[in-house]
Amino acid sequence: MFGELLEKAKNGDKASTEEIINRLQPLIISSIRRYYNKPNEYHDLIQDGILKVLECIKDYEPSKGVHFLGYVKIMLRYLYLDKHKMKVHQSLNEVVGDGEVELMDLLVSEDKEPLEEILDREDKKYLLEALNRLTDRQRQVVILYYFEKMRLEDIASMLGVSYRTVVNTKTRAIEKLTLGLYFDE
Repeated sequence: MFGELLEKAKNGDKASTEEIINRLQPLIISSIRRYYNKPNEYHDLIQDGILKVLECIKDYEPSKGVHFLGYVKIMLRYLYLDKHKMKVHQSLNEVVGDGEVELMDLLVSEDKEPLEEILDREDKKYLLEALNRLTDRQRQVVILYYFEKMRLEDIASMLGVSYRTVVNTKTRAIEKLTLGLYFDE
């Protein structure tokens, strides 16, 4: 049934194209939520997703051995991941705080781990306050990694979660710590 719709859509049948877009709307929305969850931008992101589906209909070649839905899913994932990267890249020059500092100024040197940078400044009071603002899981990962010197793989095993989850938790915690310490001073 879907193959027939796709064939008609590729041949310019507008009703078939609309039907495919309607059927793929939940996939577009779930891709947005998974890869670029910005609720205030949903309308534009859905439109971008629809355009990507139209592009997929036009470019899809069944002879390559990839199912159309798998192809669309991958294309939507890369669309929203790329948008997320571009947004992060663009936002580095945004002014934050009282208008005198750009986000770029808040980035920590690549020479040291972010937490080592903070500890070098001997802001233990601020560090403790910032640690208390983390979620329990984030605080646990930070303490195990930086103070107990555990490897991320071991932390993942101990907590019963995937390695990637621990990496993401640590990354978010360090971002929170870095920004929290900067704005509290």
